[in-house]
This record gives sequence, structure tokens and C-alpha cells, in this order.
Amino acid sequence: MPTSTIELDGSAGEWLERTRADLLRARHLPGYFYTSPEIFDFEVENIFMKDWLCVGRVEEFENSGDYHALRIAGEPVLICRGNDGKLNAFHNVCRHRGVEVVTGQGNRKNFKCPHHAWVYDLDGTLLGAPHTREVEEFDFGNCGLLTVNVDCWGGYVFVNLSPDCQPLADYLDEDEVREFAGFLRPEDTRTSDKYVFELPCNWKFVAENLIDMYHVGTLHKDTLGVHFPVNDFRYNLTRYGFNATYEASTYAPGGATLFGPMPWLVGKVTERFACATWIRPTMNFFARHDMLQPWVALPIDVDRTLVTVYTQLPACHFEAPAFEERNRLYIGFLRQLASEDGRMLASLQNAVKSRAFRPGPTVKLERAVHHLLNYYLDRLVGDDDALRQRRREQGWSAIREAEARSGPARDGGYSVSFGAAE
Repeated sequence: MPTSTIELDGSAGEWLERTRADLLRARHLPGYFYTSPEIFDFEVENIFMKDWLCVGRVEEFENSGDYHALRIAGEPVLICRGNDGKLNAFHNVCRHRGVEVVTGQGNRKNFKCPHHAWVYDLDGTLLGAPHTREVEEFDFGNCGLLTVNVDCWGGYVFVNLSPDCQPLADYLDEDEVREFAGFLRPEDTRTSDKYVFELPCNWKFVAENLIDMYHVGTLHKDTLGVHFPVNDFRYNLTRYGFNATYEASTYAPGGATLFGPMPWLVGKVTERFACATWIRPTMNFFARHDMLQPWVALPIDVDRTLVTVYTQLPACHFEAPAFEERNRLYIGFLRQLASEDGRMLASLQNAVKSRAFRPGPTVKLERAVHHLLNYYLDRLVGDDDALRQRRREQGWSAIREAEARSGPARDGGYSVSFGAAE
């Protein structure tokens, strides 16, 4: 059985103490936390085989037989819509020799293993197994595909590979996700673009990069960084992650509004409204007044990560004049952002292997990154609730100091329309 913590040598312990320190005295993690196969294997067993993971949108499974087969750190998983309308998830492993019974995605009436033609129904039941009649005590009823926990929130499909996991709702509520993001009504949006690509870096770098405000004004100065509150970004640290409301342009060239606000936000927020939250371990959720754009990262191996970005719009936008031309502007802007980050992350993964690399300090713009680094350490070497609460209190103090210095946060109308009702 995998252990719940990992043993580290003495030098590692010294570095961990530095990362555990308060923000402006802390250091980033050493490079081997992103390059060690042993640490990666531990993370797979103790994070990815235990946490709820986003694997798609419900609209990808509209009809009976719609399916998607994927791998999470090498673990084969199959999601499909059953004949009864229920969403199912299985270990995509044939009960005979273990071959993946299906690959890719599409629509099927059943799943036939390509190795020895064992056939499974959409509910995982074994329907046929050639040449098994003579097998003594062969039990069809006990040879179906093994199930995986599956649930949905906001139109997103989540799976959990642990048989005794907590409910998805409770998992999300630990970081206030449903309370914070529910008003965005992601379940009422449709996917206008699904961008899937591989990054040559450790999975942790992807999540860290997407909550790192320090690089926005440099790497994205001509794209995302335009009209972005880099120096006055205010993080609300949650138990494991963070959320924030702020003002920024939408994800389009020049920050231009292409369709107008989502209907349920009309009169409540301005065109500068923006918000973000993090759903552990690898889902970064971003919103603007007119769209949603979550990024989901799933590890392939220690230095490769599969990223899926969903651009989501309300149904009425799809009927707007010149929809395809406008949507292409969103699509092009996203790919430019991803390219900017991709080049940097490839360099980062390579450089942390250098003999010359020594972790540098964390700065105030990396408050959420520092919180995230310590979340990793909690999962690796043991939970420290006292330090977590200290970081959160320091985060709240930073918000109060910013308010005293610069006034209330400019959040595109969120606090007026939604905060007053809480």
C-alpha cells in the first residue's frame, strides 16, 4: 500500500523549511521536486489517485454511447453516457488480459476489447467473452469493467479514482468553489473551443504559472498584461487555493468585447469584470464578463503534462451575427497566450535541472504560488494546518493593507452586485 508521506533526505528538509517560511522570507522549491521520478510517483498515488479531477464537459456526453477514453498519469479511464442516461466512468482495463477496451472518443453501442473481443455494455456489464464456456466457475456477473467515481458540477465532469473518496460537493466546498463561482452559471454555457496540447514540463509548473501574477506584466505584456492589475492583485486565500475578483480585459485581441456580457451578468458587472479560482489539484478557473475559460492540466509523466482549455460562451452568443469570425479571435488569442507560456515552461523545466539552480525568494505577487507550494508539501510530508491558517491570515492582512493604501478593490461590479447579497 502507498504511504501517505514521503521520506526526504536532510538537505531536502532544509529547503522545505525555507519554503514553509512566511511569504517574504520563503524560497521556492528545489528543482528535484519537479524532476524526480520518485516524487512524481508518490504524487500520482497520493494526489491524482485520490483527488477529484476534471475530465470533460457534460455536453461531450449528450447521447447514449458517447464516450471518451483518456489516461491520467498512465492510468486508463473511460467515461460514457449509458442507455439509461446515466454518466458512467470505469477503469478502461479489460477483465481478461488488461488491454484498454477502447481508445479516443466518439459514440458506440458497446465496447469490444481489441485483444480477445470481450464485449462490455455501456454500464460496464460483460456481454460476451469468446471461448469461456469451458472455463470452470466463470462468472459473467463478476467480470464487468471496474467502476470509477464520477460526478458533475457546473457542467464539468469529474472523476475520482479512490473508492472511498469524499463527495465532490464537499471537496469543492473546502475551497469555497461553489459559493464563489456559482453566480457564473457555467452549467448554462457551451464550449466554443476546446484546445488540447502537451507541455514539456512538470504538472506543478502549469498550475503555479496560471496563478503567478509576477510574470503577467513581463511575459504577457502585449496580450494578457494589457489593463491588468499586476501590482494591486488581491488574493483571497482559501483552505488549499485562492479566489479573486478584479478588473481586466477579456481574452481577445486588444481586450475587445466580441459578444457582450453573459445574460445573467447584464447590469451586474462591467466589461472589465474578471475573476479566478483554483480547483485542486490542477484546474485553474478564469472568467470574464462575456466568457469562461478554465484550464485543466493532467500529468503524463514527470516532465510532460496534457493541458485542456475550454472556452465557454452562453448559448445566445452562438446565434450572434458573424459568430465564427468572432470566435476565431478568441481562439487565436488563447493560442498566443499558450505559446507564450509554453516556451517559458519548457525553459523552466530544463533550467531547474541545472547544477547552478538555487531556489529564489517568493515575492508579494507570488502569494498564491507560495500557498500552492505549501499545499504540495502538505500532501508530500504531512499536513500543517497551523501554517496554512497563518498564511491565510497574512493574506487577509495584505488585503486590509491594500484597502487602507489604495481603497477597495476594483472588481468590475462584483462586490456591489454579489457581495452585498451575501
